[in-house]
Amino acid sequence: MICYLIVVIPLVVTRQHQIYRLETLSSKMASSDRELSDCINDFTLDIYKHVTSQQPSGNLFMSPSSMMVVLTMLHVGSRNKTEDQMTQVLKLEKLDKKAILRHMETFVSTLKKGSKSVTLSTANRLFPHTDKTILRDYISLVSEHFKAEIKSMDYTTNAEGARVEINKWVEGETNSKIKDLLPGGSLNSLTAMVVVNAIYFKGNWATQFEPKDTKKSTFTKLNSDKEHIDMMSRRMKKAKYGENRSLACKTLELPYEGEELAMIVVLPNTNDGLLALEKQLTLENLQSLVSGVHPGTVDVSLPKFKLETSLELKKVLSALGMRDLFQDDADLSGMGKDLYVSQVYHKAFVDVNEEGTEAAAATAAVVMKRSIQRTLDFKADHPFLFMIWDHRLKVPLFIGRFVEPPSTAGPGFQQTKDEL
Repeated sequence: MICYLIVVIPLVVTRQHQIYRLETLSSKMASSDRELSDCINDFTLDIYKHVTSQQPSGNLFMSPSSMMVVLTMLHVGSRNKTEDQMTQVLKLEKLDKKAILRHMETFVSTLKKGSKSVTLSTANRLFPHTDKTILRDYISLVSEHFKAEIKSMDYTTNAEGARVEINKWVEGETNSKIKDLLPGGSLNSLTAMVVVNAIYFKGNWATQFEPKDTKKSTFTKLNSDKEHIDMMSRRMKKAKYGENRSLACKTLELPYEGEELAMIVVLPNTNDGLLALEKQLTLENLQSLVSGVHPGTVDVSLPKFKLETSLELKKVLSALGMRDLFQDDADLSGMGKDLYVSQVYHKAFVDVNEEGTEAAAATAAVVMKRSIQRTLDFKADHPFLFMIWDHRLKVPLFIGRFVEPPSTAGPGFQQTKDEL
Protein backbone atom coordinates (compact mmCIF):
# COMPACT_ATOMS: atom_id res chain seq x y z
CA MET A 1 0.00 0.00 0.00
CA ILE A 2 1.47 3.35 -0.99
CA CYS A 3 0.49 6.91 -0.49
CA TYR A 4 1.65 10.20 -1.95
CA LEU A 5 0.66 13.74 -1.45
CA ILE A 6 2.33 16.32 -3.66
CA VAL A 7 1.94 20.05 -3.43
CA VAL A 8 3.19 22.34 -6.12
CA ILE A 9 3.66 25.93 -5.02
CA PRO A 10 3.99 28.77 -7.51
CA LEU A 11 4.58 32.51 -7.09
CA VAL A 12 2.74 35.72 -7.65
CA VAL A 13 3.37 39.37 -6.94
CA THR A 14 5.00 40.79 -3.85
CA ARG A 15 3.27 41.02 -0.54
CA GLN A 16 4.72 41.44 2.92
CA HIS A 17 5.44 38.06 4.54
CA GLN A 18 6.15 36.64 7.95
CA ILE A 19 8.76 34.03 8.76
CA TYR A 20 7.37 31.16 10.74
CA ARG A 21 9.70 30.91 13.76
CA LEU A 22 8.88 28.25 16.28
CA GLU A 23 10.23 30.24 19.21
CA THR A 24 7.97 33.25 18.49
CA LEU A 25 4.77 31.44 17.54
CA SER A 26 1.63 33.26 18.58
CA SER A 27 -1.44 31.25 17.74
CA LYS A 28 -5.13 31.92 18.10
CA MET A 29 -5.62 28.20 18.68
CA ALA A 30 -5.79 27.10 22.29
CA SER A 31 -3.49 24.31 23.36
CA SER A 32 -5.20 21.01 24.04
CA ASP A 33 -4.48 17.37 24.75
CA ARG A 34 -6.58 16.32 21.76
CA GLU A 35 -4.56 13.77 19.85
CA LEU A 36 -3.66 14.25 16.23
CA SER A 37 -5.43 10.97 15.51
CA ASP A 38 -8.79 12.60 16.24
CA CYS A 39 -7.99 15.38 13.78
CA ILE A 40 -6.97 12.93 11.07
CA ASN A 41 -10.01 10.73 11.64
CA ASP A 42 -12.37 13.72 11.50
CA PHE A 43 -10.70 14.95 8.31
CA THR A 44 -10.83 11.44 6.82
CA LEU A 45 -14.59 11.21 7.35
CA ASP A 46 -15.21 14.66 5.85
CA ILE A 47 -13.20 13.88 2.72
CA TYR A 48 -14.65 10.37 2.35
CA LYS A 49 -18.27 11.47 2.78
CA HIS A 50 -17.93 14.39 0.37
CA VAL A 51 -16.26 12.36 -2.38
CA THR A 52 -18.70 9.45 -2.11
CA SER A 53 -21.67 11.84 -2.15
CA GLN A 54 -20.55 13.02 -5.59
CA GLN A 55 -20.57 9.48 -7.00
CA PRO A 56 -22.61 7.26 -4.66
CA SER A 57 -22.42 4.19 -6.90
CA GLY A 58 -18.65 4.15 -7.49
CA ASN A 59 -15.76 2.27 -5.95
CA LEU A 60 -13.24 4.39 -4.07
CA PHE A 61 -9.81 4.07 -2.49
CA MET A 62 -7.70 6.91 -1.10
CA SER A 63 -5.40 8.02 1.71
CA PRO A 64 -6.58 11.06 3.68
CA SER A 65 -3.58 10.46 5.98
CA SER A 66 -1.29 11.30 3.07
CA MET A 67 -3.39 14.32 2.20
CA MET A 68 -3.20 15.43 5.84
CA VAL A 69 0.60 15.33 5.90
CA VAL A 70 0.97 17.51 2.80
CA LEU A 71 -1.79 19.92 3.68
CA THR A 72 -0.28 20.36 7.14
CA MET A 73 3.04 21.21 5.47
CA LEU A 74 1.13 23.97 3.67
CA HIS A 75 -0.64 24.97 6.89
CA VAL A 76 2.79 25.69 8.38
CA GLY A 77 3.21 28.47 5.81
CA SER A 78 -0.33 29.84 5.92
CA ARG A 79 -1.40 33.02 7.71
CA ASN A 80 -4.52 34.94 8.72
CA LYS A 81 -7.81 33.93 7.01
CA THR A 82 -6.14 31.25 4.89
CA GLU A 83 -4.69 29.71 8.03
CA ASP A 84 -8.05 29.87 9.83
CA GLN A 85 -9.77 28.04 6.97
CA MET A 86 -7.09 25.35 6.77
CA THR A 87 -7.20 24.93 10.55
CA GLN A 88 -10.97 24.35 10.40
CA VAL A 89 -10.91 21.88 7.51
CA LEU A 90 -7.95 19.94 8.95
CA LYS A 91 -9.71 19.85 12.35
CA LEU A 92 -6.70 21.41 14.10
CA GLU A 93 -8.64 24.04 16.09
CA LYS A 94 -7.73 22.61 19.50
CA LEU A 95 -4.00 22.23 18.80
CA ASP A 96 -1.60 25.16 18.90
CA LYS A 97 1.16 25.38 16.30
CA LYS A 98 3.82 23.89 18.51
CA ALA A 99 1.55 20.91 19.25
CA ILE A 100 0.78 20.45 15.55
CA LEU A 101 4.47 20.27 14.67
CA ARG A 102 5.21 17.99 17.61
CA HIS A 103 2.39 15.59 16.78
CA MET A 104 3.17 15.55 13.06
CA GLU A 105 6.83 14.83 13.78
CA THR A 106 5.77 11.84 15.93
CA PHE A 107 3.30 10.69 13.28
CA VAL A 108 5.86 10.80 10.47
CA SER A 109 8.57 9.25 12.64
CA THR A 110 6.29 6.31 13.53
CA LEU A 111 5.60 5.65 9.87
CA LYS A 112 9.26 6.03 8.90
CA LYS A 113 10.19 3.54 11.63
CA GLY A 114 8.09 1.01 9.75
CA SER A 115 7.17 -2.38 11.15
CA LYS A 116 9.06 -5.64 11.68
CA SER A 117 6.28 -7.80 10.24
CA VAL A 118 4.99 -5.84 7.24
CA THR A 119 6.51 -3.49 4.68
CA LEU A 120 5.67 0.05 5.73
CA SER A 121 7.57 3.16 4.73
CA THR A 122 7.01 6.85 4.20
CA ALA A 123 8.93 9.68 2.58
CA ASN A 124 8.41 13.44 2.39
CA ARG A 125 10.19 15.60 -0.14
CA LEU A 126 10.16 19.27 -1.08
CA PHE A 127 10.93 20.28 -4.66
CA PRO A 128 11.45 24.07 -4.39
CA HIS A 129 12.36 26.26 -7.35
CA THR A 130 16.04 27.01 -7.71
CA ASP A 131 15.20 30.73 -7.70
CA LYS A 132 14.85 30.62 -3.89
CA THR A 133 11.24 31.83 -3.97
CA ILE A 134 10.47 29.62 -0.98
CA LEU A 135 11.80 30.98 2.31
CA ARG A 136 14.77 29.12 3.77
CA ASP A 137 13.20 29.22 7.25
CA TYR A 138 10.09 27.47 5.93
CA ILE A 139 12.13 24.78 4.18
CA SER A 140 14.20 24.22 7.33
CA LEU A 141 11.12 23.97 9.54
CA VAL A 142 9.35 21.46 7.29
CA SER A 143 12.55 19.51 6.76
CA GLU A 144 13.04 19.20 10.52
CA HIS A 145 9.51 18.33 11.68
CA PHE A 146 8.29 16.39 8.66
CA LYS A 147 11.66 14.71 7.93
CA ALA A 148 11.46 16.05 4.38
CA GLU A 149 14.31 15.77 1.92
CA ILE A 150 15.02 18.72 -0.38
CA LYS A 151 15.58 18.65 -4.16
CA SER A 152 15.66 21.97 -6.00
CA MET A 153 14.17 22.12 -9.50
CA ASP A 154 14.30 24.68 -12.32
CA TYR A 155 10.67 25.15 -13.33
CA THR A 156 11.38 28.26 -15.37
CA THR A 157 13.41 26.60 -18.12
CA ASN A 158 12.37 22.94 -17.76
CA ALA A 159 8.98 22.53 -16.07
CA GLU A 160 8.14 19.43 -18.11
CA GLY A 161 11.44 17.79 -17.22
CA ALA A 162 10.76 18.55 -13.56
CA ARG A 163 7.31 17.00 -13.81
CA VAL A 164 8.73 13.82 -15.34
CA GLU A 165 11.44 13.60 -12.67
CA ILE A 166 8.97 14.08 -9.82
CA ASN A 167 6.62 11.47 -11.30
CA LYS A 168 9.52 9.03 -11.59
CA TRP A 169 10.38 9.59 -7.94
CA VAL A 170 6.76 8.91 -6.96
CA GLU A 171 6.73 5.77 -9.10
CA GLY A 172 9.91 4.52 -7.47
CA GLU A 173 8.64 5.16 -3.96
CA THR A 174 5.36 3.34 -4.66
CA ASN A 175 6.83 0.20 -6.20
CA SER A 176 5.57 1.37 -9.61
CA LYS A 177 1.94 1.42 -8.43
CA ILE A 178 1.43 5.18 -8.84
CA LYS A 179 2.43 6.49 -12.25
CA ASP A 180 2.02 9.93 -13.81
CA LEU A 181 0.66 11.52 -10.65
CA LEU A 182 1.24 15.02 -12.03
CA PRO A 183 -0.51 15.25 -15.42
CA GLY A 184 0.90 17.09 -18.40
CA GLY A 185 0.64 20.85 -18.03
CA SER A 186 0.34 20.78 -14.23
CA LEU A 187 3.71 22.53 -13.82
CA ASN A 188 4.95 25.63 -15.62
CA SER A 189 7.31 28.57 -15.21
CA LEU A 190 5.16 29.95 -12.35
CA THR A 191 5.59 26.80 -10.25
CA ALA A 192 7.43 27.60 -7.04
CA MET A 193 7.49 24.23 -5.26
CA VAL A 194 6.14 20.69 -5.23
CA VAL A 195 5.60 19.02 -1.85
CA VAL A 196 5.33 15.24 -1.77
CA ASN A 197 4.37 12.68 0.86
CA ALA A 198 4.58 8.95 0.18
CA ILE A 199 3.32 6.00 2.20
CA TYR A 200 3.86 2.44 1.03
CA PHE A 201 2.35 -0.62 2.70
CA LYS A 202 2.48 -4.29 1.84
CA GLY A 203 1.44 -6.88 4.41
CA ASN A 204 0.48 -10.52 4.61
CA TRP A 205 -2.59 -11.61 6.54
CA ALA A 206 -1.86 -13.14 9.95
CA THR A 207 -3.95 -16.04 8.64
CA GLN A 208 -3.82 -16.24 4.87
CA PHE A 209 -6.56 -17.43 2.58
CA GLU A 210 -5.93 -20.59 0.57
CA PRO A 211 -5.98 -19.89 -3.20
CA LYS A 212 -7.71 -23.24 -3.79
CA ASP A 213 -10.64 -22.01 -1.70
CA THR A 214 -11.20 -18.92 -3.84
CA LYS A 215 -14.39 -19.56 -5.85
CA LYS A 216 -16.78 -17.63 -8.03
CA SER A 217 -19.61 -16.28 -5.90
CA THR A 218 -22.53 -13.91 -6.30
CA PHE A 219 -22.08 -10.24 -5.33
CA THR A 220 -25.17 -8.03 -5.10
CA LYS A 221 -24.64 -4.42 -6.15
CA LEU A 222 -26.40 -1.33 -4.80
CA ASN A 223 -28.99 -1.46 -7.60
CA SER A 224 -29.69 -5.15 -6.74
CA ASP A 225 -27.99 -6.42 -9.91
CA LYS A 226 -25.90 -9.52 -9.29
CA GLU A 227 -22.47 -10.46 -10.60
CA HIS A 228 -20.08 -13.35 -10.14
CA ILE A 229 -16.76 -12.41 -8.56
CA ASP A 230 -13.75 -14.20 -7.06
CA MET A 231 -14.53 -14.70 -3.37
CA MET A 232 -11.82 -15.74 -0.90
CA SER A 233 -13.02 -17.89 2.00
CA ARG A 234 -11.49 -19.23 5.20
CA ARG A 235 -12.29 -19.91 8.85
CA MET A 236 -10.23 -17.32 10.75
CA LYS A 237 -9.20 -17.86 14.37
CA LYS A 238 -7.31 -14.58 14.68
CA ALA A 239 -10.09 -12.38 13.33
CA LYS A 240 -12.10 -9.95 15.44
CA TYR A 241 -15.82 -9.47 14.92
CA GLY A 242 -18.49 -7.05 16.09
CA GLU A 243 -22.08 -6.06 15.42
CA ASN A 244 -23.43 -2.53 15.71
CA ARG A 245 -27.22 -2.30 15.96
CA SER A 246 -27.47 1.48 15.76
CA LEU A 247 -25.44 1.55 12.53
CA ALA A 248 -27.01 -1.70 11.26
CA CYS A 249 -23.72 -3.31 10.30
CA LYS A 250 -21.09 -5.93 11.09
CA THR A 251 -17.40 -5.17 11.53
CA LEU A 252 -14.53 -7.53 10.80
CA GLU A 253 -10.89 -6.90 11.69
CA LEU A 254 -8.36 -8.99 9.78
CA PRO A 255 -4.88 -8.43 11.22
CA TYR A 256 -1.72 -8.46 9.16
CA GLU A 257 1.38 -10.24 10.44
CA GLY A 258 2.58 -8.57 13.63
CA GLU A 259 -0.94 -7.27 14.29
CA GLU A 260 0.12 -3.60 14.37
CA LEU A 261 -1.93 -3.00 11.23
CA ALA A 262 -5.20 -4.55 10.14
CA MET A 263 -7.88 -4.34 7.51
CA ILE A 264 -11.21 -3.32 8.99
CA VAL A 265 -14.26 -4.19 6.89
CA VAL A 266 -17.61 -2.58 7.74
CA LEU A 267 -20.47 -4.53 6.14
CA PRO A 268 -24.05 -3.17 6.21
CA ASN A 269 -26.74 -5.65 7.22
CA THR A 270 -28.61 -5.08 3.96
CA ASN A 271 -27.45 -5.17 0.35
CA ASP A 272 -28.27 -1.49 -0.17
CA GLY A 273 -27.28 -0.22 3.29
CA LEU A 274 -23.91 1.36 2.47
CA LEU A 275 -25.21 4.83 1.62
CA ALA A 276 -27.21 5.09 4.86
CA LEU A 277 -24.21 3.82 6.83
CA GLU A 278 -21.87 6.38 5.27
CA LYS A 279 -24.22 9.25 6.13
CA GLN A 280 -24.09 8.22 9.83
CA LEU A 281 -20.31 8.13 10.04
CA THR A 282 -18.96 10.39 12.77
CA LEU A 283 -15.74 10.34 14.78
CA GLU A 284 -17.61 8.71 17.68
CA ASN A 285 -19.20 6.10 15.41
CA LEU A 286 -15.87 5.34 13.74
CA GLN A 287 -14.22 4.79 17.10
CA SER A 288 -17.06 2.54 18.25
CA LEU A 289 -16.75 0.41 15.10
CA VAL A 290 -13.00 -0.01 15.56
CA SER A 291 -13.19 -0.71 19.30
CA GLY A 292 -16.36 -2.80 19.15
CA VAL A 293 -14.75 -5.97 17.80
CA HIS A 294 -13.76 -9.02 19.84
CA PRO A 295 -11.67 -12.14 19.14
CA GLY A 296 -13.57 -15.07 17.77
CA THR A 297 -13.61 -17.77 15.16
CA VAL A 298 -15.14 -16.30 12.03
CA ASP A 299 -16.03 -17.86 8.69
CA VAL A 300 -14.83 -15.09 6.39
CA SER A 301 -15.76 -14.55 2.75
CA LEU A 302 -14.11 -11.52 1.17
CA PRO A 303 -13.83 -10.46 -2.48
CA LYS A 304 -10.45 -10.61 -4.18
CA PHE A 305 -10.03 -7.29 -5.94
CA LYS A 306 -7.87 -4.44 -7.17
CA LEU A 307 -8.98 -0.80 -7.17
CA GLU A 308 -7.50 2.42 -8.50
CA THR A 309 -8.67 5.95 -7.84
CA SER A 310 -7.73 9.27 -9.42
CA LEU A 311 -9.00 12.50 -7.89
CA GLU A 312 -8.51 16.24 -8.21
CA LEU A 313 -9.35 17.72 -4.82
CA LYS A 314 -9.45 21.49 -5.30
CA LYS A 315 -13.26 21.62 -5.35
CA VAL A 316 -13.57 19.08 -2.52
CA LEU A 317 -11.32 21.08 -0.20
CA SER A 318 -12.95 24.36 -1.24
CA ALA A 319 -16.42 22.94 -0.53
CA LEU A 320 -15.24 21.84 2.92
CA GLY A 321 -14.13 25.40 3.64
CA MET A 322 -10.53 25.66 2.42
CA ARG A 323 -11.41 28.29 -0.18
CA ASP A 324 -8.76 30.98 0.03
CA LEU A 325 -5.89 28.52 -0.43
CA PHE A 326 -6.83 28.24 -4.11
CA GLN A 327 -7.45 31.96 -4.72
CA ASP A 328 -5.20 34.82 -5.76
CA ASP A 329 -5.55 36.34 -2.30
CA ALA A 330 -4.30 33.22 -0.51
CA ASP A 331 -1.95 34.07 2.36
CA LEU A 332 1.00 31.65 2.32
CA SER A 333 3.40 34.36 3.39
CA GLY A 334 5.05 32.08 5.92
CA MET A 335 6.45 30.20 2.95
CA GLY A 336 7.13 32.98 0.48
CA LYS A 337 5.67 35.94 -1.37
CA ASP A 338 2.25 35.74 -3.01
CA LEU A 339 1.65 32.02 -3.37
CA TYR A 340 -1.50 30.02 -3.89
CA VAL A 341 -2.41 26.37 -4.60
CA SER A 342 -3.68 25.69 -8.10
CA GLN A 343 -4.69 22.01 -7.67
CA VAL A 344 -4.42 18.96 -5.42
CA TYR A 345 -3.96 15.64 -7.23
CA HIS A 346 -4.51 12.26 -5.60
CA LYS A 347 -3.99 8.73 -6.87
CA ALA A 348 -4.44 5.48 -4.95
CA PHE A 349 -4.12 1.77 -5.60
CA VAL A 350 -5.01 -1.33 -3.57
CA ASP A 351 -4.62 -5.05 -4.27
CA VAL A 352 -6.44 -7.42 -1.88
CA ASN A 353 -5.63 -11.10 -2.43
CA GLU A 354 -5.12 -14.39 -0.61
CA GLU A 355 -1.69 -13.45 0.75
CA GLY A 356 -2.54 -9.99 2.00
CA THR A 357 -2.75 -6.40 0.80
CA GLU A 358 -0.64 -3.97 -1.18
CA ALA A 359 -1.76 -0.38 -1.45
CA ALA A 360 -0.47 2.90 -2.75
CA ALA A 361 -1.75 6.45 -2.84
CA ALA A 362 -0.47 9.81 -3.97
CA THR A 363 -1.80 13.32 -3.58
CA ALA A 364 -0.43 16.40 -5.24
CA ALA A 365 -1.34 19.97 -4.54
CA VAL A 366 -0.10 22.44 -7.11
CA VAL A 367 0.56 25.87 -5.69
CA MET A 368 1.14 28.56 -8.28
CA LYS A 369 2.69 31.99 -8.18
CA ARG A 370 -0.13 34.46 -8.42
CA SER A 371 -0.74 35.50 -11.48
CA ILE A 372 -17.50 -13.26 20.79
CA GLN A 373 -16.25 -17.23 21.23
CA ARG A 374 -18.41 -18.99 18.68
CA THR A 375 -18.10 -19.50 14.98
CA LEU A 376 -19.41 -16.36 13.32
CA ASP A 377 -20.17 -15.66 9.69
CA PHE A 378 -18.96 -12.62 7.77
CA LYS A 379 -19.78 -12.78 4.08
CA ALA A 380 -18.96 -9.59 2.18
CA ASP A 381 -21.23 -10.31 -0.77
CA HIS A 382 -22.63 -6.79 -1.10
CA PRO A 383 -21.17 -3.22 -0.93
CA PHE A 384 -18.94 -2.47 2.04
CA LEU A 385 -16.51 0.07 3.47
CA PHE A 386 -12.93 -0.90 4.34
CA MET A 387 -9.87 0.66 5.97
CA ILE A 388 -6.21 -0.18 6.47
CA TRP A 389 -5.90 0.71 10.16
CA ASP A 390 -2.70 1.50 12.05
CA HIS A 391 -3.30 0.60 15.71
CA ARG A 392 -0.19 2.50 16.82
CA LEU A 393 -1.37 5.77 15.30
CA LYS A 394 -5.10 5.07 15.80
CA VAL A 395 -5.90 6.18 12.25
CA PRO A 396 -6.72 4.59 8.91
CA LEU A 397 -3.77 5.00 6.55
CA PHE A 398 -6.19 4.20 3.73
CA ILE A 399 -9.98 4.13 3.36
CA GLY A 400 -12.23 2.91 0.58
CA ARG A 401 -15.47 1.31 -0.51
CA PHE A 402 -16.12 -1.75 -2.68
CA VAL A 403 -19.43 -1.26 -4.47
CA GLU A 404 -19.16 -3.45 -7.55
CA PRO A 405 -16.58 -5.53 -9.40
CA PRO A 406 -14.00 -3.33 -11.14
CA SER A 407 -14.70 -5.20 -14.40
CA THR A 408 -17.99 -3.31 -14.60
CA ALA A 409 -17.09 -0.23 -12.59
CA GLY A 410 -13.75 0.41 -14.24
CA PRO A 411 -10.55 0.38 -12.18
CA GLY A 412 -12.18 2.52 -9.52
CA PHE A 413 -13.34 6.08 -8.99
CA GLN A 414 -11.70 7.81 -11.95
CA GLN A 415 -12.09 11.57 -11.82
CA THR A 416 -9.39 13.18 -13.85
CA LYS A 417 -11.03 16.58 -14.26
CA ASP A 418 -11.81 19.09 -11.52
CA GLU A 419 -15.39 17.91 -11.11
CA LEU A 420 -15.74 17.18 -7.40
